[in-house]
Amino acid sequence: MKIPKKQSLRWFTMVDRCLKWFGKPPSTTVNNRQRLSTARSAYTLIEVLAAASIISIGTTAMVSLSSTVMLQEELAARVAVTRNYQENTVRLWQLGLSTVQITALMPSLAQNAVLQQAMFNSPVLVENGLTTVNGVVMETALCTAIVNSSQNPSTKAAGASFTLTAYRPHLVTDLRFAPP
Repeated sequence: MKIPKKQSLRWFTMVDRCLKWFGKPPSTTVNNRQRLSTARSAYTLIEVLAAASIISIGTTAMVSLSSTVMLQEELAARVAVTRNYQENTVRLWQLGLSTVQITALMPSLAQNAVLQQAMFNSPVLVENGLTTVNGVVMETALCTAIVNSSQNPSTKAAGASFTLTAYRPHLVTDLRFAPP
């Protein structure tokens, strides 16, 4: 069956317009006759599987990275809580309080769930004695705290140990009340 020339030109024109709409190159003319381009529009199974595997590898990497970031943020929060507790303990000691008074003022790990999860054990404040710095007699103390590095906050695993050295001026004992 032969298609009249006028009908075939209309059909090629319509195909050209559709291809332009979808971003395909228009058909080419050879000997004043139009014909469709031979651009491939379907994907093979191997190409689809390759693309799917690349996407799955990327997704797996993103999930792994996000879980690692979440663990790092949790550990950083525990370190911040531990350092804050340690610094507050040292500041109270620098104000002239004794270790017994500081222990009474600071919250205990047994009564605070956040401290239980963040610290391996209670920070220890040890007074080292006297030292002279630039001709001034200073009292020194070391405050040591250990972070809970367990991935499960309900279990305990000893992590990094932080030691903070503190100084306060040595005052005449008559000016300071005797500790209880």
